[in-house]
Amino acid sequence: MLWFILALGTAFFSALEAVVVKKWLGHLSRCDMLACFLGWSWPMFALYIMIRGWQPLAPEFWQALLVMLPLNILGTFIQYEAIRSAPISLIMPLMAFTPAFMIVTGFVFLGELPTPAGLAGIACIVAGSWVLNAKAANRTALLEPFRAIFRVRGSRYALYASIIWAIGAVFSKRMALAGDPFYAGAMFFTIHNALLVGGLLLTGKASWRTMLRHPVAGIASGMTLVAHIACHYISITMVAAAYMISIKRLNGVISVAMGGLFFKDENVRGRFIGAAVMALGAGIIALWG
Repeated sequence: MLWFILALGTAFFSALEAVVVKKWLGHLSRCDMLACFLGWSWPMFALYIMIRGWQPLAPEFWQALLVMLPLNILGTFIQYEAIRSAPISLIMPLMAFTPAFMIVTGFVFLGELPTPAGLAGIACIVAGSWVLNAKAANRTALLEPFRAIFRVRGSRYALYASIIWAIGAVFSKRMALAGDPFYAGAMFFTIHNALLVGGLLLTGKASWRTMLRHPVAGIASGMTLVAHIACHYISITMVAAAYMISIKRLNGVISVAMGGLFFKDENVRGRFIGAAVMALGAGIIALWG
């Protein structure tokens, strides 16, 4: 059950990460927002690498790294544009589509085929994400998430990001299995953040001045990212990738509560109906998956 606890930690910290970035950095341009967020987290990952010293990583890490770098950079841009432009409680639950996509990618790349109970749990989580986005007063509420995807740019971007993360989770597991899981994650984000932030600064799309004006927001969001990555990389080595990502997507449930608390998002009470369905799916996966 340790994997389940760590996966829940991943859900919590990834939701908190999105809230901190949107609350304190959401007024910036997309590029400045990412530069502040990832730029301030870079020293944390780099310091961990320096303290640990060089640790052996299997060749599979570097092979997966070449695929993950462009995937993660693209997914980060898309997801945080969605978070910046639409309500947290609408965007984050849509990420629960990732486990459905992972049934295919996990089988193709890792040979992982969920059991019937696992499939039922994944189905509950995905179905719950639909209900989370439904308006209680609307008789066609169950169709609302589909409409939102096509009507709201942020929702479309969330769906695109969920597809990218479905593929990326497979390669992040390969990297995590190539050595110490958190060391592998820290190494990846040290390289990833340096390339992404360095590229933004060198091309003039982001500025040093903006980064230096937001140290508290940068450090706070960076700390949530470090906690998120630590839980993610350790837990994904313990269980089938589709199961771990299914639990991680409970960040949609947490985001509904945080959206109501910090951003006064609408229909929070109604969306908790979907949260109950998602919790049921998580329980099925944890107990019988």
